[in-house]
Amino acid sequence: MSFWSAYDFWHDSMAAVLLAGGMCAALGVYVVLRRVVFVGAALTQISGVGVALAFWLGSFLAPDPHDAPLWLDPRWLSLVAAVVGAIAFSFSRGGRRLGGETIIGLGWVLASAVVLLVLSSKRIVQEAHEVDDLLYGSAVLVRPADVLVLAGVAATILAVHVLFFKELLFVTFDAEMAQTLGYKVVFWDVLLYGTIGVGISFAIRIVGMIPAFGFLVIPSSAALLLVSRVSYALPVSMLFAVGGGALGYYVAFTREWPTGASIVACSALALVPGLLLRAVRRE
Repeated sequence: MSFWSAYDFWHDSMAAVLLAGGMCAALGVYVVLRRVVFVGAALTQISGVGVALAFWLGSFLAPDPHDAPLWLDPRWLSLVAAVVGAIAFSFSRGGRRLGGETIIGLGWVLASAVVLLVLSSKRIVQEAHEVDDLLYGSAVLVRPADVLVLAGVAATILAVHVLFFKELLFVTFDAEMAQTLGYKVVFWDVLLYGTIGVGISFAIRIVGMIPAFGFLVIPSSAALLLVSRVSYALPVSMLFAVGGGALGYYVAFTREWPTGASIVACSALALVPGLLLRAVRRE
């Protein structure tokens, strides 16, 4: 079966990959500029805490999944956990004893421990496969409803960043000057990290942890190597993510390679132009 003859099979998955790629790439520019790349991995694990707790609490409060209340939905609790974690990280700026990366690292290791402890419970062994799907997602089996939800989330996040581009960029580059000029730095930090938490949560649930984290870091790094202005880096980063995601999915489908790894490897090709340009400039 050729790639194009199987269009009905892969078009939803491809759409999800491109949407997640564009959204994460735009958010990744701020992550790279702030030097908090590890925040993506930390939010991944914190989001997983919400999934694990949903199944663990459900084993006590709603043994029959059909009777579970809305607040016990794993997707809902994972989103809440990611947003709470992102907001907590937004207050890590300017710590005297513990730097931002240290706090994010603590969040990652503690969340990882909690996930392992909860999943080791005998009460949710039967749901292990479902938990694994929710924790790590799948860039292959994507439903049309998932694509619509991801499109709505991505459009909302991008709209927020377009409307408040100047404020978010200012507090990213020079928070002290922004505060001196009357900007509410804490508010803008919370808004930025909140959108990152929401975006990462939805991207991981739908396309998987490896592609989502790759989209967050690789295209933005490639764009910032290539262009000097952040206003140019945002669209370039999104373009690199869309191109790398499409190529990676095509290679994975035709070569029968792991989808997530193929997407990350193909996205990494975008680093080549920027690295070459830097090498030429040094010469």
